[in-house]
Amino acid sequence: MNNRKLTVAMFGVIGLLPAAANAEVRAPQVTKIIASSPTDFAPITTPNGTTPGRLRRTDEEQPGNEMAHLAMFADGIHGLMFSMNTDLVDPAAPTVSHRANDRIQLAMVPFALVKNADGSVAAKADFTGLGANTATTGGVRFVTNNQGNEYRNANHPIAYQVAGGHAICAEYNYQPNNTNNTERYMQCFNEAGKTIMPQTRIYAKNNDDCSMNQDKSSTWLAKEVGPVSHLIAWRGCNGNGQDDGWAQTFTVTVDNPTAPTTASFKQLADVSLCPREERSHGYCTTGTDADTAICTWTEGNTQPQRDGTWMAAIDISGAKTGQAQIYWKQQIDGRKTLPDGARTYSMRAMHDRLSLPDATGNLVRSDLLVWRSGDVRGNNNGNAKGGTYFGNNMAVIKADKTGMQYVVPMTDMSQALLGMDGTHLGLTTAMFGTTDALKPGIVFLSGSHTSSNVGTSARVVTWDQTANKFAVGESFTPGPYDRHLYPNYLGNNPGNQGRNYSGMEMIKNPFATGAAGEDSHLMIMASTGKSDTEQPSATCLDCAKIKLSAYITVIPVAQTPAAQGGGTGSGNGTGGGNGTGGGTGGTGGTGGTGGDTGGTTQDPGTTLGGCSTSGGTNGAATMLLIGLAAFIRRRRA
Repeated sequence: MNNRKLTVAMFGVIGLLPAAANAEVRAPQVTKIIASSPTDFAPITTPNGTTPGRLRRTDEEQPGNEMAHLAMFADGIHGLMFSMNTDLVDPAAPTVSHRANDRIQLAMVPFALVKNADGSVAAKADFTGLGANTATTGGVRFVTNNQGNEYRNANHPIAYQVAGGHAICAEYNYQPNNTNNTERYMQCFNEAGKTIMPQTRIYAKNNDDCSMNQDKSSTWLAKEVGPVSHLIAWRGCNGNGQDDGWAQTFTVTVDNPTAPTTASFKQLADVSLCPREERSHGYCTTGTDADTAICTWTEGNTQPQRDGTWMAAIDISGAKTGQAQIYWKQQIDGRKTLPDGARTYSMRAMHDRLSLPDATGNLVRSDLLVWRSGDVRGNNNGNAKGGTYFGNNMAVIKADKTGMQYVVPMTDMSQALLGMDGTHLGLTTAMFGTTDALKPGIVFLSGSHTSSNVGTSARVVTWDQTANKFAVGESFTPGPYDRHLYPNYLGNNPGNQGRNYSGMEMIKNPFATGAAGEDSHLMIMASTGKSDTEQPSATCLDCAKIKLSAYITVIPVAQTPAAQGGGTGSGNGTGGGNGTGGGTGGTGGTGGTGGDTGGTTQDPGTTLGGCSTSGGTNGAATMLLIGLAAFIRRRRA
């Protein structure tokens, strides 16, 4: 049952588990991809003696790096990272500026995954040609040169692969100075980083801000037929015109599926699913039927939204258009009354699709979705934003064109996930454990309210298919993710509206050979924030002026089972065994158990890779940070 004590724990505290390193599983690898600017600084108050200066609220100042996203090419090694950026700074040359025109533009940085000597995998940026690269030459550069109203030159970027992974497209919002609309645009790039489709407007509605979507992404690749990629996207258009949440289907066609040099966009159809749009933040995905999309969103034309969270199935085959595309639409959750008589409303609907192993061990899309939404009580004045989370609801839902049904019923996970609310919460589904016993689940990425990795955590929830319930797994500290502070204080309407998002994907480890103990799958995350060394302190009184950097974090999430057999185990006799191998398993001393009985060299009871890992919960005490603001402000894209 929800109560006020839970509210304080959920909303005022960010849970962070301290590192508990274990040599069997490698720790997250964090790489700074774009460094903070040496010349573009934030306004701060004057330091007073030993008291550091504080960040000042400044309209349209821009936070440095914001809304990072990434996508991988077909080889699984190379990719492109995108960030709204004011100064494209190579971390290897941190004193050299490459400032954006008109204050902020969309930066693109090629990167590659590299295998370290210990077997861990990390990202490495490629800054070759910085300052000289063009759309024709490819390479790291600003890919936009827009002049937008309120500097909305490339907001809310996301990226995804097309053409079998031989091209990557990036979408973003842009509000040209001569219009009253925020519109959606796209560019596409090949594996050399060359532009194969220049900036192209792909979605707009009259007198509306298009588009907003779930934090994870706006767009999903439904299928590919030869050189044609078929995609489905959520377009939340909030304004005074066609103020709806739309599902848009479109294609991207390349001239050569394996070595594209040109690409073109074509809209197929759109359909209004959310007629009462304010902050719908929707998302659409496809399962075993590539011609049926399942979409989820939050409905309501007020702040807070009061019309609940919804799901629909639509026909995206092209055989139908408009409202005829809708197979079914229904509300999933809505208004509730708390014990004290206060009301909450279901908001921030989020989902991602589960991919499960087939008979050959390959992961394939299923008709199962992991759902997450929050029970929120609005604390708004004057139709502003803000609210308190009283519930954190999860479910596994099977959905297709015929309807939906619960596989795991709606479950309030707020007690199990203390410290995690829904503010700019990232999520993605993944498989955990070992390749012979993979467990489906989800990773939640919670950002920091103070711009650092203090308060930033990636938390794992698995689905126990035998017991048919959720289980909370490890928690990790990825690269810094500032969900609020610098984007809020230095964005539009400072102090009231923040704006930052992250990007996460699960990928196959491109270096895995199938050897025992290898990491078979990886979670790769893009985020923006500040390192510990750039935080205000007694030794850095003016560090608040340093804006955000951009990071990529790589975390192993599944392993190939380790080889069995070995020496004799041993116990320490102090209340817990510390076996050192164990074909036969030794005997522990008093109160302890010997080596790993049965000869396995890993703990199959933990979530990731079958054993504990950096930032894991095993043997680690939970550290709860000091409470943050009780009213978190959120901003639309």
